[in-house]
Amino acid sequence: MLRYFANFQKKKKIINFNNFKNLVNLTQKSNFTNTACHDNKIITTKTENAKLRILGVAKSPKSLIPPKKLGLSERFSNIFSAEKNKEKREELLKEYKTSYWKDFNELRTNGEKLWEADTELVNAEKALYMPNIKARTLNKPIIDTTDLLEGNVSLVSIVFNQFGENHTQTFINPFLQEFFNHDKIQLVQINIEMNFVKSLLLRLLIPYIKRTIPVSQHSKYIIIFNNHGNLLDLKEALQLNNIYRGYVFLVDSNCKIRWTSHGNATSQEIESMLKLTRTLNNIK
Repeated sequence: MLRYFANFQKKKKIINFNNFKNLVNLTQKSNFTNTACHDNKIITTKTENAKLRILGVAKSPKSLIPPKKLGLSERFSNIFSAEKNKEKREELLKEYKTSYWKDFNELRTNGEKLWEADTELVNAEKALYMPNIKARTLNKPIIDTTDLLEGNVSLVSIVFNQFGENHTQTFINPFLQEFFNHDKIQLVQINIEMNFVKSLLLRLLIPYIKRTIPVSQHSKYIIIFNNHGNLLDLKEALQLNNIYRGYVFLVDSNCKIRWTSHGNATSQEIESMLKLTRTLNNIK
């Protein structure tokens, strides 16, 4: 009797463990999610096998009114404001949870490429918008990305460091080779630095960046420092889940994200990107 009971308990543990493994596998298969912002609220919707990615914000983006500059007395009062301090703590806590080491370990575990991009465009009716970003270009004027994207078919690349830049170059090089100097097809590059100390260093490197980027591209090369808007919301809306990966988005003339990829480009992705860019330009 005791032997039967012991064997029963052992089999029960094995069954429970197998159920747990199946649950983990199911979770991993549906792990990739799409995020959108509805009136400043982040919502998440799942896509099958993470293949057709619908990313962006639901509301049509508009140019932003420049924020009012705070006077010395207002800035001083904010230092002692319990509400402002609470908001800052929540923001720092959110940033801490997405630490550099966490991203590095995730990249080491899962590799540079999580999935291969779809070969078709996201349907225009289902597609979401590229969020508007107000930031400075290499030419120095502060612009709204919506104004830059409207009326053009754009490949938008987003990087946080040299690792990501190496990834996006595998998309950018064939894109420019095919569409360089095309009237309504353009490349828009966005370089983001979320760390305060590193953002100071990036400011010092701007003259070097200018020398490495063609002059014709300066007005479309955007630099975002850690104090420009809520970058964490931007990361969530576009699923920029790891700062060591580079991301590219094919955006139509209505600022809708119709195709996206990340990591190093595969030959199939390059072929799809060029084909889909021509499709968007013809149906514009």
